[in-house]
Amino acid sequence: MRMPSKVNTFSDSVIALFAPILEKLEKRDMTPHELLVETKTKVSDISIFLDALDCLYKLGKVEIPEGTEVLRYVKKSDM
Repeated sequence: MRMPSKVNTFSDSVIALFAPILEKLEKRDMTPHELLVETKTKVSDISIFLDALDCLYKLGKVEIPEGTEVLRYVKKSDM
């Protein structure tokens, strides 16, 4: 997982994708593929995109509703 450091700039890190991903998911639920297409200008590497999704899931910012194949933004009131 790429974190900002002396070697990796913030824009090349997994954290830089959090805001663009969450902004898209705030508008509507999306499949991972739709989300990748929507954020393709921000994504430099597919592995970083997947790491960002993993982190957001573990942080409780996105969820995968049971019986669906989409990602959903978790609002504070949903917690």
